[in-house]
Amino acid sequence: MADARREHDWAIASSHMALLAEVNRDRKRRRKPYRPAEFNPLIIAKQPAIPTSVQKLSGILGVPFNPKS
Repeated sequence: MADARREHDWAIASSHMALLAEVNRDRKRRRKPYRPAEFNPLIIAKQPAIPTSVQKLSGILGVPFNPKS
C-alpha cells in the first residue's frame, strides 16, 4: 500500500513539474513538449526493440531455419 501511495504522489508531482516546464518551455529550443514521465523517477524507460528477422535469429542461435513455402 505504501508503494501505491508513493507512485500516486510521484504521478501528481511529475504532472505538476511537466506543466511548469511546459509553460516556461522555449518552443524554438525544444520543439517536443514535456511529458510527466520525464520527471518521474519511478518510471523505467523502455528500450526500443531492435528490428531483426527470423533468418538472423536462427543464425545467431545456430538453429537451421527452413521456411515452408
